[in-house]
Amino acid sequence: MNLHIVPDSKFVNAFCTNLRELNALSNNRVIVSSRKNLKYVERDVPHAPLYSSKCESLCGDTLQYDAVYIHLFSPLMYRWVAQNSFKELNWIVWGVDLYNLPFIKFDFYEKLTRQQYSVTNRPLNEWLYLLKIWITNSRYRNQAYSKIDNVLTWMKTEYAFAKENIPSLRANHKFFFYENQSPYQKLDENPSPQTETNRSLPSIIVGNSGYPTNNHLDAIDYLTRNNVNANLYLPVSYGDRRYIAFLKKKLSNYSNGSIEFIDKYMGFDDYLKFLRGADAFVMNSVRPQGYGNVLMMLYLGKAIFMNERNISLPDLRTNGIKINDWSEMNSILGGNSLRDNKEAVINLLSHQRLIDIYRDLFS
Repeated sequence: MNLHIVPDSKFVNAFCTNLRELNALSNNRVIVSSRKNLKYVERDVPHAPLYSSKCESLCGDTLQYDAVYIHLFSPLMYRWVAQNSFKELNWIVWGVDLYNLPFIKFDFYEKLTRQQYSVTNRPLNEWLYLLKIWITNSRYRNQAYSKIDNVLTWMKTEYAFAKENIPSLRANHKFFFYENQSPYQKLDENPSPQTETNRSLPSIIVGNSGYPTNNHLDAIDYLTRNNVNANLYLPVSYGDRRYIAFLKKKLSNYSNGSIEFIDKYMGFDDYLKFLRGADAFVMNSVRPQGYGNVLMMLYLGKAIFMNERNISLPDLRTNGIKINDWSEMNSILGGNSLRDNKEAVINLLSHQRLIDIYRDLFS
């Protein structure tokens, strides 16, 4: 029997669906660590605050499980890990639980974003969160990380980053990927029509959210300096509200085409239609993020431009995925041939491969 401590997220739905396909739900107890009513997890999954008596009752003795999996290892969980015992403890990395750790000093920002937006000026709620960590959990940090046996991520470079930046982490690496709401092969079924856009100019999606780690300013400055004329679409339905307001004001004078901030949440089908309607996707982050977008656009044969400092690029290249060079942007948007990544994405993340990996991990 395995225990999974998960957040309230739509990714948990696909995870549970795959466990059900394997007839493995009975061997995997899933508990959502949440003090609120569930917003995203659709299935009948029990939930409770991690340090509550209800959660203790739901989990029972952690030593009874063959393996315990923490999906998104928040610093507020250090004390729970330190005070419990495990036969095998696994950390499934979500990104925010690694790259946003307050003790990691790594520059994820490009020049213009760093200069023009105060990335160190945290809002009050973030300072209160850090204070809560310091008071309740910081003393358990090293002990908690030293207990982890395996770090689960599809990126070996992400695992290496964790090992390099968390001294007490001595874990091994295992491959894991959360499947999208729809497996990649299903994108070939009944393709959506192209979104109606002004086809006199190509359309580019820039970034995946309203967080400054997207380095929007630097990406759009490149387009402007290199005379890339395009209509831009910036998804900002979630993120840092202060940064989103700054971005809207700062980019109001963009003149190489139109610019639209997509600030309303889209369902999966609508978002897929949105992706299909774009000609290219620019992801200028240094830390891996927005991979749901990146991989779907790669599968659909769209042009992808990524920051050359992006931590995950070596993994993409090792797996045969070809990212477009920024210097080719005008040529590619002008209609020159794109790089076909469909087969590489399938080889890396097909539904069957993920099911086989899930079987080995969780059955």
